[in-house]
Formats: sequence, structure tokens, C-alpha cells
Amino acid sequence: MKDEMVEVVVTDEFRRWYEDLADADAAAVYLHVGLLEASGVALGHPYSSAIKGTKSAMRELRIRSGRKQLRVFYAFDPTRNAVLLLGGDKTSGKKFYQDFVPRAEKLWKEYLDDYGRKK
Repeated sequence: MKDEMVEVVVTDEFRRWYEDLADADAAAVYLHVGLLEASGVALGHPYSSAIKGTKSAMRELRIRSGRKQLRVFYAFDPTRNAVLLLGGDKTSGKKFYQDFVPRAEKLWKEYLDDYGRKK
């Protein structure tokens, strides 16, 4: 199967997080988002992996920037756009996934509800 470029869509929450990143961190995220854009659903480990404990087919970009382990939660919408939901630093706390999974699921539901209204 040939890799296929995908359009990347971002939520306001992701945009705010990204805009607040230090330059080196933003460059690392930008590089990985470019990999996702170029590879789409074919992007695999070590750049992307499934998120356990979610109700939907959500994934994360796995980004190293210095000592930080940045994560960008994303999912593919019905037209196969990659929707970047939110980002964070996994090294920021022990409950990273416990905090981020519910937030990502809420953002995903809001995105899909809005997507449905536009159709």
C-alpha cells in the first residue's frame, strides 16, 4: 500500500500549546507533524503509537526534545484528516495519561459533533 499524504487539522487547544513551546520543542513537534502528514495512517512506531484506555482509535506522536518526552494526541476523522487534539510533556507528571486521555476524548467528541453539523 502506498503512503498517502493527509491534511493536518488542529484544535484551538493544540494551537495554544504549540504556540507556547520553546523554539527547539516547536521544531521537534513540527518535524513529527510533517512525518504524520507525509505518512498518514502508515506512520508507526517509534514515531506514533496507539493510546491505551481510549474509547476511540486515538494515537500519539512520540517526540523527544532534549530531556522532554512530548506527546501529541491525534485521531483520523471520517475523511482521513489527521486531527491534532492536544499536546503535552509526558515527563511533567505521573498521571499524564490519566489527565490527558479524558481531555483528548472530550476534544475528539466536540470535533466530531462539529464535523457532523457541517455535513
